[in-house]
Amino acid sequence: MRVEHDWKNRWNVSPVRAYARFDHLRRLLAGAALFAAAAIFPVMPARAAAPQVTVAHQVMVGTGLAAEHPFECWLVLDKSSDPTVPGYEVPAGATFRITFPKAFTPKPGMLGAVMLHGWAQGPIPVKFTTTTDTKDPRTVVIQLQEAIEPGPAERPGLKAIHLRTSEMNPVKAGDYPIAIEFVDAGPLSGKTQAIAHITSKPVPNVAAYNELHHGKDQDWQRVKSGAAAPLPIDFLVTLPSAPRTSVSLKAAGDGSLTILGDGQPIGSITTSGVPITLEPQPFGPGFARLGIVEVHAKAGMTTGTAQITAALKDGTRYAIHLIVEEPKD
Repeated sequence: MRVEHDWKNRWNVSPVRAYARFDHLRRLLAGAALFAAAAIFPVMPARAAAPQVTVAHQVMVGTGLAAEHPFECWLVLDKSSDPTVPGYEVPAGATFRITFPKAFTPKPGMLGAVMLHGWAQGPIPVKFTTTTDTKDPRTVVIQLQEAIEPGPAERPGLKAIHLRTSEMNPVKAGDYPIAIEFVDAGPLSGKTQAIAHITSKPVPNVAAYNELHHGKDQDWQRVKSGAAAPLPIDFLVTLPSAPRTSVSLKAAGDGSLTILGDGQPIGSITTSGVPITLEPQPFGPGFARLGIVEVHAKAGMTTGTAQITAALKDGTRYAIHLIVEEPKD
């Protein structure tokens, strides 16, 4: 199978909104309900050899790393999610080879990838192909036809790859090594290994939802002390084993928020770092049934970085960062 990707010409809208709408729509049509540690992106220094890669849940689905489900994930590189931090520069002609162990079962069907600056920044508009190796059906081959170059903030270079396959995950839960080789890829060149943590069943998933703000980045906002954040914080809750659940928020006594599913606690939103306050924004039944919740954040008087972390019981967690700065005279 060979899939060609041309994000510049495929959509008659911005690539950020096109990707969000495309993924959002296909999830709804498929009947699916709309990762890991403190945030999707680990904050790690770059390595001299091939970078460390983390296998993380795709932000809009909880089935991609579940046993006996088609494999789908984010391959997250060792760069900060802060859009002001440069990602990787990758030359045209670079090849990425991703090889699954024998516990995975190759099957014909969906195969696709998206090169990403980050979740909120959307896809990188470059041409590339995604194929399976003719000699090894467990190997996915991605070849760039155009270079990826770090740009200004919001376009910081390559930081992650969304990979969607029809490769069937192993029958048993466990940790499975995926071999990754970056060939003729500049600073990325080399071999590395990423561990896929396969669960026995789909897990509840929570992540930032970026469609309500037209692709603007609600993560890493900068706000003056004592002021409200310019953008509200939206989260998307996916409960794959449950029917359409009405998701809402309720203030807790300690300043945190409780995430409710049909009125029952299923998770929380908490803060850490410098003090900030959270206020839940109620939504109508439409957004609530889609699993979207919204929080308004206001900075305290202490400068520094705050984290707003959404976490689901027996599921994933996702962190949003807020940088509190001194007011300018």
